[in-house]
Amino acid sequence: MSGLLARGRLIAALTLLLAAALGLIAATQPWGSATLVDGRVLAATGQELAGALTTMSLACAVLALVLPIAGRIWRYVLGVLAVLLGVGLILHVSGARAGVASALDALVAEATGLSGTAQGAEIAARSIEGAAGFGIAAGCVAIVAALWVLVTAHRWPPRAKRTARYERSGSGLAWDVMDDGEDPTR
Repeated sequence: MSGLLARGRLIAALTLLLAAALGLIAATQPWGSATLVDGRVLAATGQELAGALTTMSLACAVLALVLPIAGRIWRYVLGVLAVLLGVGLILHVSGARAGVASALDALVAEATGLSGTAQGAEIAARSIEGAAGFGIAAGCVAIVAALWVLVTAHRWPPRAKRTARYERSGSGLAWDVMDDGEDPTR
């Protein structure tokens, strides 16, 4: 377990990046499709149904980039933000998922000019894909990452100690270390 705690920042950042990737997959894939009698296939993507999905997914990616450089207090703030993002993703995708059938009806009405019962004669097949599940999974993964941050952030090594290896006791400049022929990145 101590090995996991030592890699707390990396695990949190990678988990948030996974949440962002799942959310972006959900946004770009079709959530439902309708095949018309004439062979045209109309699809409703996640971005059309859940407009904020891409923005919330990109916010998870930004959190993943900021979290490794954040100080102790900010880690907790970012952890709370990640919880809110995760819950928001789940609620937003769940709400949008309920509107797939009506979105398909609107697409068919726009393509055929028919609505109501007359529209049913123009539809050869209708399907609901599972891509919305990626959005819900993104929210769950973001919550897991946030909980990891909130539980382990106090054990992460401070940033100042990690950068001390670049400084020299004399002037404290990394340039001087390089002038002496040493590699300050080791």
